[in-house]
Amino acid sequence: MSGDERPSAPTELDRTGREALRELATREPATLRAASSYLEELASWKSRREEGEATAAADPETYPDGVPERATVSVTEIGGTEYYYYQWREGDEIRSTTERR
Repeated sequence: MSGDERPSAPTELDRTGREALRELATREPATLRAASSYLEELASWKSRREEGEATAAADPETYPDGVPERATVSVTEIGGTEYYYYQWREGDEIRSTTERR
């Protein structure tokens, strides 16, 4: 691509992503660089969280006493501290518990 050609937007974006890129395209270079830096950090953070969730869900030893292995596990951050949130069904009731990570 030459220096005069505008870059192409990624094709794998949904409608909301395309709209966000259209809006960002109207911004100044400094704003774009700041957004780019933030988005890289956000992507890294989300990847780490997803890896943690997959590890927690796949490792039955991480389940506290009384929580069945079929429980859904998610990681939630509150006030800078991460917690495992376990949720499962017992009959007609939904049960849950939260444990500090």
